[in-house]
Amino acid sequence: MNWESLKAQPETVREKVKEVSVDMWSGFTAVIKELFPNAQIIYDRFYVMAIINDEFNKLRKLMGVHEKGLPHLLCKNKEDLKDEQKQQLEVILKEHPCLGIAWEMKKEIRQTYQSCRTFRGAERKLEKRNII
Repeated sequence: MNWESLKAQPETVREKVKEVSVDMWSGFTAVIKELFPNAQIIYDRFYVMAIINDEFNKLRKLMGVHEKGLPHLLCKNKEDLKDEQKQQLEVILKEHPCLGIAWEMKKEIRQTYQSCRTFRGAERKLEKRNII
């Protein structure tokens, strides 16, 4: 990203920016706050979901759940699973309720990204579901 070209924009223009979408690298966040003081920072959904999947996998390992093929299965979206995989997932999530709760939260966050057009709408939906 060419920060200099952004800095070259008049401050009055930069102050009008309402939203900026970036990944979660702290360097981006700091620069965006400096250059666009009135902008809401929106973190890229694919990056957020990758982090959620990584944390979910850490939880699975911490719980000692090591069934073959499970990491791949848990990272996939339910609608992308074959019937046999869906059944396997249901069994695992019933056997490990904490993992089931985390999986449901991951699913809710993903669905929120897909269904909400604004940050505020997504925030309200996640608050209503007690996810944030």
